[in-house]
Amino acid sequence: MLNVVSRDLNEKTRIIRERDYIPAVIYSNKLDKSIPIAVYKTDFTRLIDAGENTDVLELNLNGDIKKCLLKEVQIDGVKDGFIHIDFMLVD
Repeated sequence: MLNVVSRDLNEKTRIIRERDYIPAVIYSNKLDKSIPIAVYKTDFTRLIDAGENTDVLELNLNGDIKKCLLKEVQIDGVKDGFIHIDFMLVD
């Protein structure tokens, strides 16, 4: 399970990254609009480095568990860091 937090779309992504979070989004055809979230960089890195099965991830958003597919991870090739993550809701 990966803990995530809601994020304000008015907050600059640079500030989010400076706080060691990765901007992300949860989307689905079933949702009226996508859910902007932020993932703690250390937690996401541990998940990826552990080589765990990332087919379906459980995201804990303020106590609400959402089952999602990891659809896209944008990486900055120069700074070798994460830029953005896309999750697709499977419920």
